[in-house]
Amino acid sequence: MSIRAAIVDDSTAVRLGLPLMAPDIEFVAAYATAEELLLHRPEVDVVALDLKLRGGAAQGVLQGPAAIRQVADAGYRVCIYTDERRRFVLATCLRAGALGIAHKSDSGPSTQAALVAVSRGKNTVTQSLIGLAELLDRRGGLPSLTERQRAVLRARARGERWADIAHRLHITEGVAREHMAAVNAKFTRYLVDATAADLEHHLGVGPGDLLDDE
Repeated sequence: MSIRAAIVDDSTAVRLGLPLMAPDIEFVAAYATAEELLLHRPEVDVVALDLKLRGGAAQGVLQGPAAIRQVADAGYRVCIYTDERRRFVLATCLRAGALGIAHKSDSGPSTQAALVAVSRGKNTVTQSLIGLAELLDRRGGLPSLTERQRAVLRARARGERWADIAHRLHITEGVAREHMAAVNAKFTRYLVDATAADLEHHLGVGPGDLLDDE
């Protein structure tokens, strides 16, 4: 069964180009604003949502965590598609209800894989957030990780390739990816359930540095 998707991005180039990057996904709708998506309510398996839309919140444009929450609350699985690299901002996106994040600089196969994963209800995070997950684990924020999951997390945070991880740990690449998928799910669940104070404590940032409305 084909995966149906919608795009919310104020760039015409992205709205036209993303379907070319992910040819195995059927893009049935494309909008410049989240308000248009919520008005038309297309039947899709995943929404690729830009984090910052033209005009910004100051002009009443629904964007950022507020848009993520409203789109997720409407029953959509959200994959953020963005140029944003600041890891605390990206963590706030997951906290707001996004299941995954893909960068606009990612390759076509990587972007398509992220959208497919999110369409199936799976969590997918960027390399910068893998580093954040490792930091959170080292500071006691993810006590539920198994030792094998922790080993894979640390290897991926260092940029180690899947084949090398599998060889060193005497497992298959598929098993290594499954361990990382479990870490992603636990990391995302922690971000959603923890308070802002919990996050600031475990991530070593100052009070008020990680806000829901960033």
